[in-house]
Amino acid sequence: MWTSNNSYRFPIVDSAMRDAPCKACAYGVLLFIFSYISCLVFYRLVLSPLARFPGPRLAAATRLYETYFQILKGGTFSWHIETLHQHYGPVVRITPWEIHIKDPDYYNTVYAGPTRHRTKDPWFSFISFPGSIFSTSGFEFHKARRKVLGQFFKRSAVLELEPVISAKIGSLCKHFSAAVRNNRPLELHAAFHCFTSDLLSQHAFGRGMGSHYLEESQLSDTWKLGVTAMFDLTRLTRHFPVSSYLAHAFPVLTSWVVPPFRFVYELEQDVKRRVSAVVTHQRQREAGREYKNDSLEKAIYPTILADPEVPESEKDLLRLQDDAIFLMVAGTDLPAQALAITMFHILNNPKVYQKLKEELFSGIPDINTTPTLEELERLPYLSAVVRECLRLSAIVTTRLPRSAPDEILQYQQWQIPAGTIVSMSTYFILRDPEIFPEPYAFEPERWLLPRERLRELEKYLVPGSKGTMGCLGQNMAWAWIHLVLGSLLRRFEFALHETTERNVEITRDNFNGQTDRGLNVIQVKVLEEYCR
Repeated sequence: MWTSNNSYRFPIVDSAMRDAPCKACAYGVLLFIFSYISCLVFYRLVLSPLARFPGPRLAAATRLYETYFQILKGGTFSWHIETLHQHYGPVVRITPWEIHIKDPDYYNTVYAGPTRHRTKDPWFSFISFPGSIFSTSGFEFHKARRKVLGQFFKRSAVLELEPVISAKIGSLCKHFSAAVRNNRPLELHAAFHCFTSDLLSQHAFGRGMGSHYLEESQLSDTWKLGVTAMFDLTRLTRHFPVSSYLAHAFPVLTSWVVPPFRFVYELEQDVKRRVSAVVTHQRQREAGREYKNDSLEKAIYPTILADPEVPESEKDLLRLQDDAIFLMVAGTDLPAQALAITMFHILNNPKVYQKLKEELFSGIPDINTTPTLEELERLPYLSAVVRECLRLSAIVTTRLPRSAPDEILQYQQWQIPAGTIVSMSTYFILRDPEIFPEPYAFEPERWLLPRERLRELEKYLVPGSKGTMGCLGQNMAWAWIHLVLGSLLRRFEFALHETTERNVEITRDNFNGQTDRGLNVIQVKVLEEYCR
């Protein structure tokens, strides 16, 4: 159509006609998403090889079922699994891909030794540090990494490290001595985190590159805050992995929105700086610009870097940093928490406290003697206390899923297809009333058994899992707990201060067990120091 001035007038297009293609496209996308989800749910509920296993239909349909309990209900899925077993029996499908079994006698099948291949669930092993040994899922790859790292946690390595452990205990005791003089309570979680972080960082990086919290005038809660916050945020990052990448891309903004992340980020940067310093030293040494440093010779990461048999890919800076962060967090938190919780139970049970002190003084009567690990291990009641400590503290509350990639697992009438993710919860094995009567009571006497019966009961003592992918540091934790308890209880008299059972009641599964927020505080008064 032409106007009076001969200019072309564009035809008027109705807005509904203009928006129609956009709406059609949007409807098409929504229809595709709906169809995809419907087909996926139908497969999981009807066609999947796991469809015949009992369990909630919602859990079989979507992992959001677990997300609800872990994120919205504050980390309670482990306890909910126990409720599911009460309803469905010993085998329950808890996610679209995972079967959970409740039978302590089946534990060695799921968490088998080196003759039977097991792999991890990559989704479950995501902890923001993909280069760490914990996140290494493949059997052969994990085996190679474990062989390199495991040499530093064998019994022989623990005994070789004993003088360093004793020296750190001596530094720790200075703070307890000061608490006698100033009559101020000590918070045990913070105290033992200072001890374990100083000790493990020296073992990992060398004497000059370790942390030195015990050398400060006051015990710091810095490491405790960082570790606690990291485990607290693990629930979120596992279910929403992108949150981890965003947090590390914008650390300042994240710390403003989520204040605990500041402690996590500072801890990570602290460990990364130590690894970088070790790598730099090794490169300078190889280039002939740095002399041999005796303080680094037997430390973990300097030794790995200097070992020509370790592939260069395993010496990559980012991989070592990931590995060291996980090692420092997991390797300090478990023994620190176990020590603090054990001290609570000892002091909260006067008969146990008295009996233990009598054995320590009669077994090693010279108060000025620093007891050795072998001397302390010969004390049956102390070892019974340590076993009960590892059982009742049960730091790892989450399940640790495994799969048998080339093996059909048979459990009762159930055939579990090869490659299926299967899990069990050590937390509830350690509290099984059929194995441990009155499971929530602190009773070291349950371990005072003849050798054969003790060996039978120890099959169920699995605080750090078992098999080829079990915790590397169990020998180390056993030694630390013996040495710390033996030293402190022979030297000081303690009493609990403003601390109740609520301060040790595990209510949240953040991979490790945690109390209600802010209650992981165990305070003691150091009443007296015996002559030294």
